[in-house]
This record gives sequence, structure tokens and C-alpha cells, in this order.
Amino acid sequence: MKKALLTALLTLSPLFSFAQTPVIRPDIEELFTVMRLEKTMQNSMDQAMKMIPKMSAGMAAQTLSQLPPAKAEQFKARSQKIQEKTMALVHEEMSWEKMKGPMAQVYAESLTPEEVQGMIAFYKSPAGQAFLDKQPVIMQKSMALSQKMMMGLMPKLQAMIQAETAEMMKEATPTPTPVATPTPPTQ
Repeated sequence: MKKALLTALLTLSPLFSFAQTPVIRPDIEELFTVMRLEKTMQNSMDQAMKMIPKMSAGMAAQTLSQLPPAKAEQFKARSQKIQEKTMALVHEEMSWEKMKGPMAQVYAESLTPEEVQGMIAFYKSPAGQAFLDKQPVIMQKSMALSQKMMMGLMPKLQAMIQAETAEMMKEATPTPTPVATPTPPTQ
């Protein structure tokens, strides 16, 4: 009996091995450290968390305007609870502890040990450190620039979509066939 149980456990153990914490190559661990990746990920998460209330407020505004005042207050309270649960779930599921292993796997699949060593050397250098120090500002300015460009693009996109929609509607609507009027007989 013990032998059968041991055999079964040894046979099934590979099925459960994926659930364990993945082994991270030491060079990738060092790269993550010199890149300050945990801090960068936390800053990104903080920025995303700041956006959730704004997005929720925007989505809720239209619904609130259609509700009677008593229901609107209930909706606001429920929306707030949903928002808090959403933020907690995102924070938990996207934590560094959960992201680190899969990210290390992506790096290991994508980069050779030599490439990782080159990146470590760069990030340890004064130029690499300067880049890391300035990266948050660069990202912030890049995002602002992208948003500004998208705002300028929106009227063009809207016009294009409206024109295409009008064309599709025109094609989808059957054109009435003219009714032939009888010609009077000639005498």
C-alpha cells in the first residue's frame, strides 16, 4: 500500500510543480535589482490606481444623471464599494510578489545571459543610473505628449468613423426602385 501511494505521488508530482515559485536565474535577479524594477512596478501600479477613481467617476456620471436622487446615493455608495474591491483585487493580483516570477521567465526566454550581463553593466554605470533616475519624468512627459497627440487626433478619427458609418448605412439601406409609369397608348 505504501509503495502504491509513493508511486502515485511521484507520478503526479510533476503536475503540481508548476504551482511552486519559479526559480529565477541569479543574473536576472541582479538585473531586476539594478533596474529598480520592483520600485518601477510599484510606481506604475500607483499611477494605475490613481486612474481607477477617475475612470469610475466618468462611467458612473451618465448613470447617476438618469437616477432619482435616492437611488443615485445608493448607486454612489455601491460604486464606491465596487471601486475599493476592484483596487484591492488589482493591487493583490498585480503585486510584485506575483509578477516577479513570470516576468523573470519572460526575461529568461528573451535574453541570453550575455545580454543580461550587458544590461547589468549599463544599469550599474553612471549613464544607466542617470537613466533610471530620470525615467519617471521621461515616462510622465511621454504619456502627456501621447495624450495631447491623441486629443488632436480625435476629431479626425471621429470624422472618419462618421463617414464610414454613413457609407455603411447608405450601402445597407436598399434604394427604392423607381416605379415605371405606364406610357399612354399612341393613337
